[in-house]
Amino acid sequence: KIRGGNYVQIATVDPETSEPRCRTVVFRGFLSPRPKEDGSTAEKGEESCVMKMITDLRSSKVGEASGHTSPATANTCELVWWFSKSSEQYRVRGSLQFVGGDESDDFLVRMRKEQWGNLSDMAREQFYWRDPSIEYEPQVKVPEGGRGDDGKVLSPPDNFLLMLLNPTRVDYLRLGDNFRQFDELDGDKWTEKRVTP
Repeated sequence: KIRGGNYVQIATVDPETSEPRCRTVVFRGFLSPRPKEDGSTAEKGEESCVMKMITDLRSSKVGEASGHTSPATANTCELVWWFSKSSEQYRVRGSLQFVGGDESDDFLVRMRKEQWGNLSDMAREQFYWRDPSIEYEPQVKVPEGGRGDDGKVLSPPDNFLLMLLNPTRVDYLRLGDNFRQFDELDGDKWTEKRVTP
């Protein structure tokens, strides 16, 4: 609930130069648990650890995360989240998944549409701007608030991506008492190990 507390840093590696790239994005919550095969919803207490963010298909982070030829590094990134009041840091490593307009998984299609609808009008407008990183020119007229003439939110444009971080490792550090712990996903089970800070 601290203003700016949902800003996190995402680091990727440029596949052409092997140089690191880091930027701040907005953490938008955890992905809802996927419905069970019988159609029922998750039981109370069942939570997803998949972290939601958004990005533009035209953004360099998409190519940086998905442009690697080695399966070991494909879509790999690391997120850093610092909590200033409690002096805690989380470094979350995992793979990024980009959910766009060509997605065929009904659940992910619904999650993408829901996230689009939850954006502020100003945030939706940015997806109608000119391509990122080109020389600046004043923007052409964009749908105000990402809404149609009737005031209803338009469908997400193809360049709007729901960006999901599927964690495989968490490095947790608490400076107040110098506590540090590694949590790693081994198959479908998490293991934890306390380490020296």
